[in-house]
Amino acid sequence: ATGKALSPDEQRDMLAAASTSSSSSPKATGDGDGLSLSDFSELFGRKNHKHFPRGHVIFRAGERGDCMYFINSGKVEIQTRKGQLVARLQSGDFFGEGSLLDEKNVRFTTARCTTPVDVIQIRKEEFDRYIASSSEAKHAIKRKWRARLLRYAKNLMRLQTNVKEKTFHKGDVIYKEGEQGKSMFLVNDGTLEVRHGRNDMAIHKYFRGDSFGESSLIFERPRSSTVICASDKCNLHEMLGSDFLAVLDSHPDAAASLRDMCRKRLFKKAVKTLSLERNRGLTNADIVTAFHEADSDGSGLLSFDEIKKLMHRMDPTIPEQEIRSLLKFVDIDEDGLISLEEYLRLFRSFEHEEIDRKRYSS
Repeated sequence: ATGKALSPDEQRDMLAAASTSSSSSPKATGDGDGLSLSDFSELFGRKNHKHFPRGHVIFRAGERGDCMYFINSGKVEIQTRKGQLVARLQSGDFFGEGSLLDEKNVRFTTARCTTPVDVIQIRKEEFDRYIASSSEAKHAIKRKWRARLLRYAKNLMRLQTNVKEKTFHKGDVIYKEGEQGKSMFLVNDGTLEVRHGRNDMAIHKYFRGDSFGESSLIFERPRSSTVICASDKCNLHEMLGSDFLAVLDSHPDAAASLRDMCRKRLFKKAVKTLSLERNRGLTNADIVTAFHEADSDGSGLLSFDEIKKLMHRMDPTIPEQEIRSLLKFVDIDEDGLISLEEYLRLFRSFEHEEIDRKRYSS
């Protein structure tokens, strides 16, 4: 019954489904964390099958949300509060989980059927029972929701028409570290190299679909790195800072997601800078070594003070409040600390890896 703990049989079904989903390839949503909750249809599908006709609005942005949905068949469009399309979902995808994770249970987007749609409806009470029985499932859903929000935010930027198309060639500098930021960029094609510090160290690369230049606009700070076209040709879309900030003012959910992305980038930059300054590289092993160096008390966890020390080593002017916001974003299990697993999931090379804690322990 609703509100009771999951029975042993239900827990076995749930964990079996979780095992299946973690080993399967990412579904059409492309969020890339290996979780596909459509595999839970055997557990929840016995309960709430729903059919919606083409054109039906399942929920609207701003409404209170009390359930999420798995798509068995059909297609659903996800739109912003202003009706801008940010995603298309199909069979195997799920949606609506964000309002169940949000403290106020508010819908962030609108979901509209573009074909007749069959779904499994999961009510909040069932969802709460499910995540209460599996902290790993709760953390995986939370990661997926954050990835989804960021994808929506980036898609929203790509919908803007007030952009200029620009082409750069190999070696061209898009902007230099220390300059005042006046615009942000979306990568349509090509590879760009991110360099930092007096030694002009290469610490990152941007590829098609990435965006960059947002941090200096959002935080009103000089450029934190130099970006250079590294391929024969780089095709970019440039949006002026005033236009970018106007979009964020109109879409606070997207603004919050992009701020979190920028904080994450600053943290990763601090980690990579530490590794390179210690004459190491940027391999997975080097990234792990940087964690253990930052973990000065050897607890296997990064505290706020240890994170602040790492960030201020790179840039002592980063406000403490931004570091606290970074910790809150990265700290998926909400214990006030960053574990090795939470740390590693920030880096692309670990995104699709089933992280073995013993393998990476000091």
